[in-house]
Amino acid sequence: MIVRTFIKCAAGALFFCAAFASAPTLATATAPQPERIEKTEVVGTAFRLTFSSGKVLQGKELVGATLSLRLSGDAVAHRVRVDDIVTDSRDPDGEVLLHKVTVVDGPTPVELCDPDPDGNRWMFPLKGQWNSEGKMISQSGFTLTCSAGAQGKCVRFGYKPWKTLSDGTDLAEYHRACVNMVRADYCGDHATTRTGMKIDIYDDRGIEQEAESSGRDDLSFEAAWSATGAVCVAHTRVPEKMTLEDLQNSCPRLANRLGPAPCTAENAKAGLFGKALIFNRSR
Repeated sequence: MIVRTFIKCAAGALFFCAAFASAPTLATATAPQPERIEKTEVVGTAFRLTFSSGKVLQGKELVGATLSLRLSGDAVAHRVRVDDIVTDSRDPDGEVLLHKVTVVDGPTPVELCDPDPDGNRWMFPLKGQWNSEGKMISQSGFTLTCSAGAQGKCVRFGYKPWKTLSDGTDLAEYHRACVNMVRADYCGDHATTRTGMKIDIYDDRGIEQEAESSGRDDLSFEAAWSATGAVCVAHTRVPEKMTLEDLQNSCPRLANRLGPAPCTAENAKAGLFGKALIFNRSR
């Protein structure tokens, strides 16, 4: 008979508060005392649990574990099952682990997360906590982010917020810039995009490169981005939600940086408006 013991972890999360189960153990005539989790860490996109016995479970070793999760705004914890953990095929370094998680305490099992552009419902943990506007508000604890969300997409693009490049470049800054870009959050205060928008993203490090079709497709330069929002905007992605005139009125720091004349890819790359980390094209 397989039993699982629920053990609460100390680290909280903005989106989910998690209490993890131990690995499966064999039941005996005298039930063993449950082990206590001494430390819960997030390393990259993987959990690392250290138990009172010194045993460590991490990464794919948590497949099959049952967890107790409290979703944000929900006072009741739910039993969920980690059905699968796979290495992201898009990650050439093999560092990103994608988790498939299902709520199992209701009448019908339900997968967490909305479908991403590929139709999958992956999630993974990230160290730190973000608010509903995609801004990191704390470096403590952890957040479970969905592959359909801006934070998850940007990790999968290669902007891993836990990494520092050999020359000292902090990819956390690139991750924040990418989140702004994905959300079309020009002023750094609210999203103006919509689902299904076609975007070409590239950066000054070659992590993502401009599409070879540039100049021959229907996309044009939209904006250059920093960790605090856009540094200039040639055109807005969804005019029904935000126009250049709206930006002129709502985001004074972008004055004289709006429109296709001043905000060109060449000007942005040259640093005319300050340091830009990420660039994008859209319709």
